[in-house]
Amino acid sequence: MSERATRSSAARWIAPIAAAAIVAIGLAIASAFYPIPILIGAQPGGLIAALALATALAVVALMARPEARKPRVGMSRRELLRLLAWWVGAFLVAALLAYASWKAWWVLAVFVAIGLLIKVIQVASHLEHNIRFQMWMPFAAIIALFVLIIVGIQVFGRMNLPPPITSALAAYGPNAPALAPATRPAPDLSSINAQLQQSGDIDLGGLKTTKFTYDFHGSGVDVYLASIGFPAPRGSIGVDDPPGWWTVVDGTAFETGPKGTNFLVVAWSTEVADRFAAALAQQLGS
Repeated sequence: MSERATRSSAARWIAPIAAAAIVAIGLAIASAFYPIPILIGAQPGGLIAALALATALAVVALMARPEARKPRVGMSRRELLRLLAWWVGAFLVAALLAYASWKAWWVLAVFVAIGLLIKVIQVASHLEHNIRFQMWMPFAAIIALFVLIIVGIQVFGRMNLPPPITSALAAYGPNAPALAPATRPAPDLSSINAQLQQSGDIDLGGLKTTKFTYDFHGSGVDVYLASIGFPAPRGSIGVDDPPGWWTVVDGTAFETGPKGTNFLVVAWSTEVADRFAAALAQQLGS
């Protein structure tokens, strides 16, 4: 009987960890061949961690007895702590997704995280507390409130750019990374007096692209081509001629074109980006 209990206890630990590892490794391998995180709209690390943790929690819930899945009268302190830990894990899943996402659904993840935090507090209220008021407690509460405010400002006020845009920004200029041989032909932009300087393939934040650097009036302009459209960062502005979006990050202009052209222009000004985008849309869209 003791040996059977030991095996059951080991399985409760091994099964969730194994399931989480399989999901994490599988998603990481799949993302190497196809930009799944970019399509979903989340940073790869946060997305993989959230899905792995969610898988582990799902396995734990399936293995748990039905009566152990919610607080009840007569529940032992150990069972309550396990249940509390499960809900804390669920809150962390939503928080990770909210932090990792750059698309509009991050707001939904935030509201889910708030709801789960309320559930954590509700479950924790079933624990018996033997806490006496101490003089330091109000000061600790004030400090904790300030920490939460600072964390909230950092999370909600940060510029969470899609990885391809962050990588394109870092690769623009003299510190550009090395390129592999180009697998796509270079667009002919001689109509706007842009001369091709270099070309090559590069992994742009998980998105496989081909980069072309053109000399335009003595300065470089980067053009990227991909098999799918480039993700738009928060705050980007839609344009009609050509259809797409544009944004400016740290003084650098980004612009895309109509659906199906799958290009990204990185230039030092929006006017230059507009000229390149118009020429590329006309050439690639035909």
